[in-house]
Amino acid sequence: MNKQLTLAFAFAILLLPNLVAAQDFGPWSAPVNLGAAINTAANDMHPSLSKDGLSLYFSSDRPDGAGKLDLWVSQRDSLDSPWQPPQNLTMLNSSSDDHAANLTMDGHWLFFYSTRPGGCNAGLRQELWASHRPNKRDDFGWEPPVNLGCTLNAPGADDGGPGYWQDDATGTHYLYFARNYTPADPNGFSIHVSTCTADLKSCNEQQMWSSPASIAELNSPGFRNTKTAIRRDGLEIVVTSNRSGTTGGLDLFVATRASAQDPWQLPINLNLENADKCLESGIDPCPAVNSTANDGAAALSWSSQTVFFYSNRLAGGLGGNDLYVSTRQKLTGNGN
Repeated sequence: MNKQLTLAFAFAILLLPNLVAAQDFGPWSAPVNLGAAINTAANDMHPSLSKDGLSLYFSSDRPDGAGKLDLWVSQRDSLDSPWQPPQNLTMLNSSSDDHAANLTMDGHWLFFYSTRPGGCNAGLRQELWASHRPNKRDDFGWEPPVNLGCTLNAPGADDGGPGYWQDDATGTHYLYFARNYTPADPNGFSIHVSTCTADLKSCNEQQMWSSPASIAELNSPGFRNTKTAIRRDGLEIVVTSNRSGTTGGLDLFVATRASAQDPWQLPINLNLENADKCLESGIDPCPAVNSTANDGAAALSWSSQTVFFYSNRLAGGLGGNDLYVSTRQKLTGNGN
């Protein structure tokens, strides 16, 4: 047993409540670059995966887009098929930044943020928008986006990185996102959540989202705390942060909770969680998900066994930010 795993295990004991809800899965594998089929020398980042795993949405500032950062989608015929060339989502993009797509569980809505005019800040700040499609399998059937309103979007602030989750037990909709009241400070982002108990169409089109609240247990003041990915049962959340304990720049951190009504536990670095799971499984050396570069904006598959994220690590990269994928095994007895 190497020294790193021994220290990780000792620290993990102190954080045992945070690990309980995540014990249904083994460690994450070493990340793999998605390659030239998806990535370019430009910035390719902030993925979102459809429930069936056949459509990969992401942001890119590659050439031939509508503006700055644009939303793109790549499709594949099956889970074992290669990704096809990405296509620009022209019906969603503007000449401004359009970034960080997030699909709802039913596939009919897509959240993202944009700096386009028409919202609460005259195009001067990042704001949250949503688009609907009648056919959840038509990646090019999105309707004109709607702004989510000035109760959700704060005048003078940057709001971005949406992460949607619905509590099946109560029907409540949750929209997690990152807010920065001091846009000049890149470390000013903190994670907030807004809720809505109406049908999602009314929540979005009638701007019925509640006034957002900061989630203190997920934030680390003075550091950047942004894009979230929530496991479908609501018991695990992956956060992007450069807080104390990072491997490099931005890292992926994970927090869990015992039930959807409980507060989140303290987020821990995904490498630390992996080390604990490797120790239990006898895996040595243990794969590292986070690198000494930036690693962020995770997207979990419906099964929660696959995570996509972006990284600007140099080894194996095509330039700028690239998209990567890592997988984990579901352990015996997991009913999730």
